[in-house]
Amino acid sequence: MPEIRVIEPIIFAPAEKLRVCAYARVSSDSTDQRNSFASQVNYYTKYIQAHEGWTFVDIYADQGITGTSALKRDEFLRLMRDCRQGKIDRILVKSVSRFARNAQDCIEAVRELRQLGVTVYFEKEHINTANMSNEIFLSMMSAFAQEESISISKNMRKGAVMRMKNGTFRLSQAPYGYYLDEKGILIVQQEESKIVQRIFGNFLSGMGIQEIAAELQKEHIPKLNGEPIWSYTGILYILTNERYIGDELFQKRYTTDTLPFQKKINRGQKKQYYAEDTHDPIISREVFRKAQELLKRKSERHGHQNNGQYTFTSLIVCDECGTNFCRRIAKNQRVLWTCRKHFKGKHLCSMESLNETEIQQCFLTLYKKLAENRQEILGSYLRQLEELKDKDFMAHPDAMELNRQIAGLLEQNHTLHRLRAKECIDSAFFIAQSNELSQKISNLKAELKQYRDLNEYADFIDNTRLILTILDSPMPVFSSSVFRNIVSRITVTHETLRFQLVNGLELEEERISGG
Repeated sequence: MPEIRVIEPIIFAPAEKLRVCAYARVSSDSTDQRNSFASQVNYYTKYIQAHEGWTFVDIYADQGITGTSALKRDEFLRLMRDCRQGKIDRILVKSVSRFARNAQDCIEAVRELRQLGVTVYFEKEHINTANMSNEIFLSMMSAFAQEESISISKNMRKGAVMRMKNGTFRLSQAPYGYYLDEKGILIVQQEESKIVQRIFGNFLSGMGIQEIAAELQKEHIPKLNGEPIWSYTGILYILTNERYIGDELFQKRYTTDTLPFQKKINRGQKKQYYAEDTHDPIISREVFRKAQELLKRKSERHGHQNNGQYTFTSLIVCDECGTNFCRRIAKNQRVLWTCRKHFKGKHLCSMESLNETEIQQCFLTLYKKLAENRQEILGSYLRQLEELKDKDFMAHPDAMELNRQIAGLLEQNHTLHRLRAKECIDSAFFIAQSNELSQKISNLKAELKQYRDLNEYADFIDNTRLILTILDSPMPVFSSSVFRNIVSRITVTHETLRFQLVNGLELEEERISGG
């Protein structure tokens, strides 16, 4: 007989109380939404504190913030940080749509939380991730929330456009020099209007934009947000804003129709609406006209684009906080690109500024690598895309001809840049020809859209072929035109610049220490 030994069960200590918090969010600042927000916060505070088995941690609440991107929600990001630090065991949320309207963000967050041992309970759908055997139901609910958000966003944009057409559209925030009355009409703010008049006067008398900004900041004159922080971009915005002559141009920017929603400068992609004499002017039309003419002359002299935008405007994003970078001039006259949150305060974001020359050099390095390995990287990528897409579209002769014309114009642009680098042509001729070529390329791209179908791979295939054509020409010096035809976004980390190409590929380059 074998000897049997009894192993006594382990007596576990009574489980400690669960550390519980709640997450609440509303997406607008309307009165109804504010009431809903307050109700969510009050309800969960009392609910958690009344539960004997729970310890109240905190209420994480984002007010007036969209749920389509986690990067825009400071409280949600704080919640995730606290979870990673082991401060929370369970999260209570009213519904999946309150947690995230972006299906990918929702699933990724829940997966990470489960790995951290944190459970989420969605009250409306009765989903407890602690008991969830698979993600199918949660994925469905997230997808429904995302589609609902897209539908709501489209309807809101349609309503805004209708109000622009009939002249009833109202701004949510008045520009510097004005305030909004109870009907949403712009009313002149007397003290601020004097500063606006001073800016135009100083500019027309010969002061530079950076000089004007420095003088206002030195005098501690408060800006729109009450802080005496004036920048080149802020002064330029005032000098080019038609609202100071009593007119309004609507839809200067537009929001993309698909997730992730992005605000983009309207360069002809959407209709614009110009309304005259909608409010009292601060500046005369004659003064404004002279300022625009002077800006144009300065732009041509310094080689800036006529629309006041720079090569990297709206294209650089901070990996740490998700905020766009803005352009500024350092005291030593170096051009820097800085995370907007970092610029407001280092405690908000620790991402350091970038030298513009560092971005250009990293792109030149990337361009060289792509050119040397185009078949291994882009050729292989293109073959994979073509296997996934129906080939009928790219066989269309009109689309192929348009691509050939665009490639030819880009080659002309390369030649133009090389001639300018060798000082074979003067600045005025270079700017005129470059602008003309850019306009032709833009027109051809708009025409090309007529032949595109709804297949998600068509644009990627088009753009990959375009990149391959561009890479046929060497680029000894940085070219803004080439950059904007290849790169759609740069994500800045502490160690790298992550270039997202127009064909969907993402490639990294190490940052250059010291810029």
